[in-house]
Amino acid sequence: MKCYKCGSEMPEDALFCTECGASLKEEEAHDVFVDDEPTSILPHLEEVIADNEEALSLTQEQVQLLDDEPTEILSTADTVVIPEASPIPPAENVFGEPESFPKQEEAPEPPVNGAPDSLNDNSDTMKIPIPNEPYSSYNVHTNQFAGKGSGTQNGSFAPPPPMPKTQQQAPVQPMPAPTPAPMPAQTESKPKAKAKVGGGRVFAASLVTIFTIIFLLLVSLLTAVKVGADGSIIRRRAEKLNADTTLTAMFDGKEMSKTLYDSLGFRTATKGAADEAGFKRFMLASDFREYAGEVAEGYLDYIIDGDGSDPSITAEDFVNDFIRGNKDASSKEFGYDLTEADYDLLQKNLEKDSFSDTMNVKEWSRKLGFDVDKVSYATSFITIGILGALFLLFLIWTAAIVKRRARFVTGFYGTIFTFVGLIVFLAGLAIVVGSAIGFTFTHNVCFYLAESLLLPLSVMLIAIGAAELIIGFIFRKTGKGLKKKEKKAAAALASVQ
Repeated sequence: MKCYKCGSEMPEDALFCTECGASLKEEEAHDVFVDDEPTSILPHLEEVIADNEEALSLTQEQVQLLDDEPTEILSTADTVVIPEASPIPPAENVFGEPESFPKQEEAPEPPVNGAPDSLNDNSDTMKIPIPNEPYSSYNVHTNQFAGKGSGTQNGSFAPPPPMPKTQQQAPVQPMPAPTPAPMPAQTESKPKAKAKVGGGRVFAASLVTIFTIIFLLLVSLLTAVKVGADGSIIRRRAEKLNADTTLTAMFDGKEMSKTLYDSLGFRTATKGAADEAGFKRFMLASDFREYAGEVAEGYLDYIIDGDGSDPSITAEDFVNDFIRGNKDASSKEFGYDLTEADYDLLQKNLEKDSFSDTMNVKEWSRKLGFDVDKVSYATSFITIGILGALFLLFLIWTAAIVKRRARFVTGFYGTIFTFVGLIVFLAGLAIVVGSAIGFTFTHNVCFYLAESLLLPLSVMLIAIGAAELIIGFIFRKTGKGLKKKEKKAAAALASVQ
């Protein structure tokens, strides 16, 4: 039998045309259509589908045939040419890089006769052409197939067809890196006007300078005393004294040896065996320099360093430690051995001459008006460090008052270091030179002892003072240079205006 739509030869028991899909149930009621000219089957196919929506039903497996490549409907018909759809532009992210979409895997091709419940007994030869077009247009046809009356055997709707294969995207050129915006041209900043320092600030800085000088002077003197007047240093210096010069030096209007000879009453204690010349020879043969060095070390360690107990010696200490300690020298010189009664007499004679009071630290404190044993607190390194910190603080304060103007800062700093350095340097020079000059003219034993024993202290003072003078000179020289530059700049500015 022939299809009344397309005229194709069909088997006698066929229910649908395998070429155009028309129903053959009522073939006798229609005239057979003969197509003389080869035309595209697509318009006829759409009419057939529209007219036979209720009669046409597809199974799930048949719907999946929509993913297959389209084939020709008739071997004798012309090939239908469908224009390719324009590719969807790929999405790009905000940073200029193309978005990458996951590649969809192609669904496996199901068998043609895979549906057991299919009502199409000639489905093995049925071919449904599907145009190769985007999913949106092709979905119209699938919806037509899935419309009313085109369900499964129980009348339910068939599930929607799977998504078609994603078309291959054209390579997207990466966006060029954004060109950075040009930096705005920087305008040359004008030099800031220097802050003016008025007379009030200069006066305030001068007051602060006075306190700064005091703290620097204390730091310099205490450091020199702590290092240069150490007990061990003085003891070694005492051991190097010239014995003859020391004994012949004047003390209390007489030579040192005669003064001590009379204070001890040595002639009376030896029953006239010892005269003045013999006592001097006894002193030269004794260890009086070593003894004097030990006594001096005890005093200095207690007063300056705060070490040990009260080092004050009494007449009894002097007789027992020095006279008894050199009894061999006295026996050899005088030919007389001193007895206990003689030692007691020597002690009493010294007490009459106020020897114990003269060598007592507490008596010194009473006469001076302050506790001498508290001097160690002032000469401690902790106190020196605190004073040094205060000195630096006042330096910073001075600079802040004059608004850190270099000319004023260098001027005040130069004054501080120069003034203190001069005082400290002259103090050290006075100990050495002044003591030497004083001993030359007076021949007093005190000047000689000061010149000899305090030489390390004087050297420390001279060194510290010289360093401060150099620093002060540098500051003053710099300040003068800055002042000259400011005057030149002011003169140049005035000439331009």
